[in-house]
Amino acid sequence: MNMEKKSTQSVIPQGELRCVWMDAGVTGFKLCDQEFQCESCEFNNTIQKRQLGTMNPRNEEESVVSIEEKAMTADALFRNTLKNYLEGLDAVVVPQDRMYNRSHYWVQENETGKYRIGINHILANFFQPILSIVVSKAPSSIRRHDPFCWIILPGGAVTLRSPIDATICKFNPALQQKPNLLGMSPFGEGWIMEITTKTKGLHSFSSATDSRQNIERTMRNIEHSFTHAFRHNQPSAGTTLFDGGIGVNSIESILGPKVYLEVVNRIVHLPQ
Repeated sequence: MNMEKKSTQSVIPQGELRCVWMDAGVTGFKLCDQEFQCESCEFNNTIQKRQLGTMNPRNEEESVVSIEEKAMTADALFRNTLKNYLEGLDAVVVPQDRMYNRSHYWVQENETGKYRIGINHILANFFQPILSIVVSKAPSSIRRHDPFCWIILPGGAVTLRSPIDATICKFNPALQQKPNLLGMSPFGEGWIMEITTKTKGLHSFSSATDSRQNIERTMRNIEHSFTHAFRHNQPSAGTTLFDGGIGVNSIESILGPKVYLEVVNRIVHLPQ
């Protein structure tokens, strides 16, 4: 009797590290970016808690879901997650009381004639959670493209470079105590620094209305960058089961912190 052959095409790219929980049959797809240092892996710790019964699993009859309902190709999961990610960013309405440039920054004049500089919601969305923030000296002079701030994330650091020639008067002291304000309130309490600059130095900034085209271009760059990273790290494959009770529901969880951070760094420093 003829039997349909199952696909033997591997989900794992040649040379990549398989998560040990794949071999245990708990999850269908997960690349290891921890070099098998399982004790420091959040994914591993969550799985272990579930296996020990500390996550209050539902009644067995209620938790039975057909493979057809749970199965999804890696490519389909990625495309769906990226679509939701971009739609969420695109739905944000930026404040009209400041100016924006092509490199994710905003500038706003205050009542003292100085300017506050911060990042937009797109860049802020990449920075969650933030472990700490390191800044350069203040007061000090800075040239456009000079580094002035380093965002420390679980996967490493992202360098922010000045969008303008200026004199830094001070950095936001609240970010030292609550670094996640940068990601949670980029247009409000999460401003980065206060500067003085010549008016002509603001020529690269435009109104919120005029900056809409720049945002659309940034969104296309983000889509291209993440898609390229996914294709490079996970070639097309057959049906994959994402189970084990762990939600693979973010771009970072699909790519892993290391690859995700590499992409974020490229997006931050894309030529504008």
